[in-house]
This record gives sequence, structure tokens and C-alpha cells, in this order.
Amino acid sequence: MLAIPVLRDRVAPVLNWCSSIRIYPEKPASQGLPQEVNISHLEAGRRLEFLREQGVKTLICGALSPDLRHYAQTLGIKVVCGVAGDIDEVLRSYRDNQLDQPQFYLPGCRGPRRYQSRFGAVPGCPGLTGTSGQCRGAQASQAGSKTEKICICPECGHQQPHERGIPCYQVNCPRCGQRLVRG
Repeated sequence: MLAIPVLRDRVAPVLNWCSSIRIYPEKPASQGLPQEVNISHLEAGRRLEFLREQGVKTLICGALSPDLRHYAQTLGIKVVCGVAGDIDEVLRSYRDNQLDQPQFYLPGCRGPRRYQSRFGAVPGCPGLTGTSGQCRGAQASQAGSKTEKICICPECGHQQPHERGIPCYQVNCPRCGQRLVRG
């Protein structure tokens, strides 16, 4: 199965904050219509668990927090992130192995698209590269600057690298749960 978070018939920009998700058969010839499910009542980690329970093996989305990307990998869900566009067009392009077209790039994530699978980085998926799971744009901007951009927890002081395209205030501290601020 394949899942895409929805916002007005487009790929939702951030999985953590979307309210519904569509689940499709992995292969277009498979029986069954897409199923749209309201997930607004589920917290972010539980959303991934729900997808796994539904048999989802691939998640195509705009963005999700680094913690959720890691958790998805732990659950055996392949994440294709950094994607924007009309859901029908995205789905068709994914199935035709054409999702690397610029019209599907989420703003802020440009360049060759890759995702992490069991076999390493594989062409065809936006946003992720190598084992770090960071957006290529974020890696390029971090590599080009002397000072690394970070997000900081105002409560406990936890620091983590800022992920380009995801505001710090949308990320919760992994230690205490407080929203992070830009450092």
C-alpha cells in the first residue's frame, strides 16, 4: 500500500499537521479504490503506526520531522519526502518513476531526489539523501556556512540542526516536548 497526506487534493506540506491521508494500492492494477482516512485525532507517531497497520509500505509527503522520518524507517515504511503537487499527478508520476521532475519539488528542497531504503540511497525520491535523512537543500546550506543553523528548546536547552523548510516552532523537543525556537 501507498499513502499520501492530503490538503485540498494536493500533497500536504507537512505530515505532522495534516488532517487526512489517502491510501492506495501500490500497483495501479490492484483491486480497490483509494481510501481517504481522517487522522486529525492521531498524534504524529501514532499516524505512522496506523499506516503500518493498514499495510502501507511507502509514504509520499511534503515533509515530516527528523524524528518521524526515523520512526517511519523503524516501522519499515519507505519515505518519499520533499514532494508537492496535485495528488493524482504525483501518484501517476511516482508510478511512472517520474517523480524527480522539478514541478513536484517542495519549495526549499531542490536538486536530485533520493530516499533511504534498505539498499541505500535510490534515485527517484525527493528530499532525502544518504543515511542522514536530511533534505539536500539543508545539507548544502549547512555545508556552505561556517555556523550551523540550529533549533533550541527554551525549556531544557536541547539543540538540534535546523531542517530547512520546517520552522523550528513546528518541531517538538525530543526530551521535554516543548516547541523549539530558532537558535
